Amino acid sequence: MRLVGDLTTNHCGIGHPWFAERPDMFYVGPDGYESWLGVPTLPKFNWGSGELRRRFFDGPDAVVSRWLDVFDGWRVDVANMTGRRGADDYNHEVGRLFRQAARGALVVAEHTTDPTRDLDRGGWHGTMNYAGFLRPVWSWLTTADLPVLGMPAGVPRRPAATAVATMRAFGAAASWRSLVHSWTLLGSHDTARIRTVVGAGLVEVAAGLLVTMPGTPMVYSGDEIGQEGTFGEDSRRPFPWHRPQSWDRRTLDLYRSLIALRRASAALRHGGLRWVHAGTDTLAFLRETADERLLVLARRATGERVRVPLPAGTQNLYGGATVIPDDGPTFQVWRLPA
Repeated sequence: MRLVGDLTTNHCGIGHPWFAERPDMFYVGPDGYESWLGVPTLPKFNWGSGELRRRFFDGPDAVVSRWLDVFDGWRVDVANMTGRRGADDYNHEVGRLFRQAARGALVVAEHTTDPTRDLDRGGWHGTMNYAGFLRPVWSWLTTADLPVLGMPAGVPRRPAATAVATMRAFGAAASWRSLVHSWTLLGSHDTARIRTVVGAGLVEVAAGLLVTMPGTPMVYSGDEIGQEGTFGEDSRRPFPWHRPQSWDRRTLDLYRSLIALRRASAALRHGGLRWVHAGTDTLAFLRETADERLLVLARRATGERVRVPLPAGTQNLYGGATVIPDDGPTFQVWRLPA
């Protein structure tokens, strides 16, 4: 097991000693101080300050480096707003300095909108992939039209072709390295739960995409037992360890099976991606290495026929279908002959 710490580079609490000691490390003016989203208890860092940079990044006792004997990396909270205020934009510089101070440890940035200009060129290793994974998957599978983090309204239901076009657009704007270091996710502590968004009947399709698409799957604790929630605070209900009878065992079993599938497949962990089909209710793609070829098919409903040949020697790894099914919802994975 590896442990990733959580750290914000955008603000601190009003009771933090830095705020009283060094106001030059914050945006303080004649009308008061800048805070995160106007929350007065969370003053915003000014990354134009050399002293702030020193305290975060310089030397073994700096914030980022001093905990690396405990943590194997950092998830950076509010990374997309870090160093940005008016004409100031130190974001990429902060990301580069953070990575240097982390000495090779993983650095994943929270980013609720388009993260691509903040990645690569020495920036964050990857991002929480809301824009290039969560939103398009929600838009294809949603049955509830619930709001998602960073958006003022709900996500309307769209065809697979539109969802795939969104994934490809974001994937093309960043390096493959950034894409595979990014966290694919179906929900988080800031969003509705995937079970609430898509309903029980489509959780398997959503979780299947989570573990078979490029990126690092992130499962929000409780999704694997079918917990629900309509917005961020509602989704933060504690895990019901004391009520195991409330767990959806079928959902737990499918998560276990899908994670085992990924762990057993080099193509799912390290392979390339080729799209085979994207229609209205169905999408299909290949994950490939030099030694393994997998065909993945996901359907949200019975729909258009998909004509992909399954050559002799094809082995179904997940879903149980021996031929391309026309009915749905369904999630299927086949290993094709090399």
